[in-house]
Amino acid sequence: MQGRVIGTAALVIVLSVFGQEAFGAHILEPLNTEIAATTPRGRMFGQIVYDYAKFENGTTVKTHLLPVEFEVGVGERTQLNLEGVIVLREDTAGVDESGVDELAFGVKQRFWDEGRVAPDMAFEAEYVPSAGLTGNHKAVAATLILSKNVTPRFVLHVNGGYELETERETEIETAPVGIGGEDVVVGIAEEAHNEAIWFYNVAPMIKVIPDKLMVLAEFNGRTPASGDTVMVVAPEIIAVLQSDTFLALQNVAFKFSVPFGLNDESPDMGFQFGISKLF
Repeated sequence: MQGRVIGTAALVIVLSVFGQEAFGAHILEPLNTEIAATTPRGRMFGQIVYDYAKFENGTTVKTHLLPVEFEVGVGERTQLNLEGVIVLREDTAGVDESGVDELAFGVKQRFWDEGRVAPDMAFEAEYVPSAGLTGNHKAVAATLILSKNVTPRFVLHVNGGYELETERETEIETAPVGIGGEDVVVGIAEEAHNEAIWFYNVAPMIKVIPDKLMVLAEFNGRTPASGDTVMVVAPEIIAVLQSDTFLALQNVAFKFSVPFGLNDESPDMGFQFGISKLF
């Protein structure tokens, strides 16, 4: 029944694809993999995603996330990024949490044009001044982005990046004093913990209908220096909706993926639904 509903929805989207070519390839970016193309100068790209994941490894964790991002083209090859992740609900052993999980600023620079053999290349730098529901995490990240049209119908996107996270913890030292021996605060210290993370994304993409309908399978991995690598693979579909009549339906892309984990450290399953628009 579920497969029939998904198939019907996909068919409706396919039948809705019509009209002129999509302006700019940026709305064709996979949900979790960067592409080397930048937002056209003077234009803005916006995307909002509903992300559900379930993790079972002794304890069941269910997360409902809402990643939001805006990218502004400030040059022929340069864009500025503003991203945030909102936790709509995170259910761990019956305890619910919600709030803003991450806020990030970044810049992407495309520095090499695709040639006969060489791919399109870009570099992205990101600063995360607030991460985690308590907001006491900070991070910096750098990503090398490659995109290559292998054939007229086949595109390959590859990312490789490094992230350094810093978590500040406040430690309160107490000691029993007085006649009753009650604990009182005798010192407060702040300690920083750093963690390095390598991340990598691969997204082979097939243009079923060029610039209008794409099918792909993303592979996303994160390996902290402490171990516990997270690896996820996600079949995905991207469909572009175009309308010459309604401004709101111009340069709009719908994205749907079904990620599932490849090891015990990864979420078992989930789904993502995103809407992108080039303004």
